[in-house]
Amino acid sequence: MRSKFQWWKLIVGYLLFIFFHQVYDILGGNLWGRILGEGIESIYAHMKMYFYAYLVVSVIDYFLRRRQIDAASSFWTTRMLIASSFPWMSIAIWFIPVAAGIELGSRELLYSLTITALGLYFAFRLDEGLEGVKFRPALNSLIWLAFAAAVITYVGFSFHVPDNFFIAVE
Repeated sequence: MRSKFQWWKLIVGYLLFIFFHQVYDILGGNLWGRILGEGIESIYAHMKMYFYAYLVVSVIDYFLRRRQIDAASSFWTTRMLIASSFPWMSIAIWFIPVAAGIELGSRELLYSLTITALGLYFAFRLDEGLEGVKFRPALNSLIWLAFAAAVITYVGFSFHVPDNFFIAVE
């Protein structure tokens, strides 16, 4: 475990989040644009952008440190747990003003950009704190299930968001 926070992860993760936010337009709204980006303006699409950005940073981190990572380590299981859960936690934090009845108005964009950074920071602090944790087989299986569910829903909901909770209110 490292003692110093790796700021590159936050910077790269934020840039990737922005990329995934724009990839739909960059790719002209094609199939990959929908799967990777925001074909439908929704809360869930933003959670998907968090998910993908975190996974890409995790892959980069793995390749940068692969010689120090034990083959039997929980590196990927930990990353799958965080990738599956932190978008939900970050969105819950984003909704605090809404739940408190606070109108953000013209400050919503600044608030959203700040919360995006906070959400990614939270994820990278989690991977730092959870790295090396050994999971029992049943928990390993449940983490795989949650990760598979995240992938399936992020891809599936790229084409049809099922209810108003996931669709951004205008």
